[in-house]
Amino acid sequence: MDHVYSVRNLCKRRPGGFSLCMPSFAVPRGGLMAIVGPSGCGKSTALDLLACSLRPEITIGTEARFSMRPHPDTDVDVLGCWRRGGLDRLAGLRLASLGYILQTGGLLPFLSVRENIVLRCKCLGSLDARREAIPALVERLGIGHLLKKKPDTLSVGERQRVAIASALAHGPPIVLADEPTASLDPLNARTILAIFTEIAKEQGITIIMVTHAPDLAERAGFTLVRVPQPSDEDGSVTSTVTTES
Repeated sequence: MDHVYSVRNLCKRRPGGFSLCMPSFAVPRGGLMAIVGPSGCGKSTALDLLACSLRPEITIGTEARFSMRPHPDTDVDVLGCWRRGGLDRLAGLRLASLGYILQTGGLLPFLSVRENIVLRCKCLGSLDARREAIPALVERLGIGHLLKKKPDTLSVGERQRVAIASALAHGPPIVLADEPTASLDPLNARTILAIFTEIAKEQGITIIMVTHAPDLAERAGFTLVRVPQPSDEDGSVTSTVTTES
């Protein structure tokens, strides 16, 4: 099977004795995956590791692996980049291949809605290539009337729609979403998640989402990866995320 992520024996230790372990984690291309579990179990830490924005623990001698294949013909040894200090490669990978949706939208307050949406395209120099795709995306999300507004004038639901547009505008193959519907009422949450997943399926985008709403995610077609309550041994707290049954 073609996987966008292939992870084995990855670990991240946090201050206070918390450790997140990913002994085996794989995400198929075009899949919809929701990581669910109790608060404090490390779901957001797992997402930051997958976003290549958080350095994993690297232990010499272990059979650790962390590869990312944003496109079928591109295979990035993420662990190797961290080991060799290839931070520019990881920054470029995040910019071009990932979309990231935060619970609060993560929009820049000093930019208009339109400027937020096209910002990544401008950074990549791909705005001309995306001129047809972006208006279609904006229309699909019903935010065309908001383009000149600033984020602080929008409702929570409007901000999340704009955040989705910002994450998808540059055409990333992978989108990571951290509690994207947590601040919404149930009706808006279902509507926005449905639009989001429809667009992703049509465009073959892989989505990995952290959520406290497993029922909502499952109804939207996501495969659930459940993170158990962290275990507490010898004063250390360990949480495990795995796609192996």
